[in-house]
Amino acid sequence: MTLIDPTDFKNNELLSNLQGNILKGHGRDHTTHIFLEFKEGHVNDVKKWIVGFTKNHVTSFKKQLRDRELYKRNKVSGGLFASFFLTSIGYDYLGFDSKTASKNKMDPAFLEGLKTRQRITNDPPLKDWEKGYQNQIHAMILLADDDVDKMTLIARNVSKEIGNIGIIYSTEHGHIIRNANGDGLEHFGYVDGISQPLFLKDEMEDYKSFHNIPDNKMLFDPSAEKELVLVPDPFVEQPDEITCYGSYFVFRKLEQDVKGFKARERELGDELFGENADEELKELVGAYLVGRFEDGTPVAMDDEEAMIGSGNFNNFNYHDPSDGHCPHFAHVRKTNPRREKHPDKSRIMARRGIPYEKANVDKFVDPTSSQSDKKEFGLLFMSYQADLREQFEHIQQSFANKKDFEVKETGIDPIIGQSGSEPDGDRNYQFPEVYGMPTPTKVGSFDQFVTFKGGEYFFAPSIGFLRGLGCE
Repeated sequence: MTLIDPTDFKNNELLSNLQGNILKGHGRDHTTHIFLEFKEGHVNDVKKWIVGFTKNHVTSFKKQLRDRELYKRNKVSGGLFASFFLTSIGYDYLGFDSKTASKNKMDPAFLEGLKTRQRITNDPPLKDWEKGYQNQIHAMILLADDDVDKMTLIARNVSKEIGNIGIIYSTEHGHIIRNANGDGLEHFGYVDGISQPLFLKDEMEDYKSFHNIPDNKMLFDPSAEKELVLVPDPFVEQPDEITCYGSYFVFRKLEQDVKGFKARERELGDELFGENADEELKELVGAYLVGRFEDGTPVAMDDEEAMIGSGNFNNFNYHDPSDGHCPHFAHVRKTNPRREKHPDKSRIMARRGIPYEKANVDKFVDPTSSQSDKKEFGLLFMSYQADLREQFEHIQQSFANKKDFEVKETGIDPIIGQSGSEPDGDRNYQFPEVYGMPTPTKVGSFDQFVTFKGGEYFFAPSIGFLRGLGCE
């Protein structure tokens, strides 16, 4: 395994030409996501604007790592972070034929776009997507900062600039939420984003140190080659030693019915363990559904939460067949089976999701927002991968949406699974009556409380490509 050493100068060009957030999350608490279509007849102006935006704002991975070092030493925030993404039709607009990219053919799923892949993902029909995502999208801009006011001001200015060359169809705002331990949560209340591929040498060293792992005693190895998420930029002429990489990017807005989820979680606890059962015992329901307790403790490891370091604990795997600890239908097991002697590791994505909450957003800040008195909660799911079909789509189709995954009639993923046209029995689950005992089990149903609202497939080009647009 060849991990990236940021202190090795031979990696300097790669780090300088690679957009940040791909090999490591940007780490900011607040984000703005702007989805747009470029206006006809403004190609040269659009290219000039992209070059200027790249020089002024887009954050390279090298700068991101430098910001990380400053924060470690002096607790100084890195300030604004920015990324830029293109769809297949965005490339076509700029004059780059994405379907005949020379040496490196682009991902067929990317070329088709998410709207045409419903047969794979089981997403709702286009008419049920939020209006902004039903439009033709050319690009997405990601802005992030710990200072929400500063980020909002820059987002306003960027939106005004775009008004001259494009049409903004949707703007999303993400905000980190944390528990008392400082761990990031999603709105159902569970620690999120724990298990990630690690690409940097120092991160892998920290992983071993945190888990106190002696040599050759690792239960789960999160180390990953950069090729898991990076591909050579198809529109950059490169020397033999490739220095310009990009990555395929998935964006999906997932609305969460928090009230419904928590109510059903309580009801199911009563059904499985009895109304008078200890509340801590009933907490097993959520742990079985998610695969972890709310604080991150893996249910495969313990029957109660509060494991030391639970918000970062990741050195575990699953017994096969299941021994009554973590059911096969559990969300984190569905999406990452952790099987040895199986190419599951090649399916893993670099996930970069962030929660959102929307209600009566200031129209000056977000003129495209749908104003509503009803609070909306959810997750802005984002992931980077080298192959959309073999990574994101395979996990959604063959893991999350498959009711016979690993064990017959195990049910679809209770969190993100989508039944499509054959819902019968997909949401009936066999819960262990006694923790650690595979039998007997009790059947419990769990409705769908996560709804897909829209999204798209993008490519994160190299900074070399974005800056080079000025030479066209």
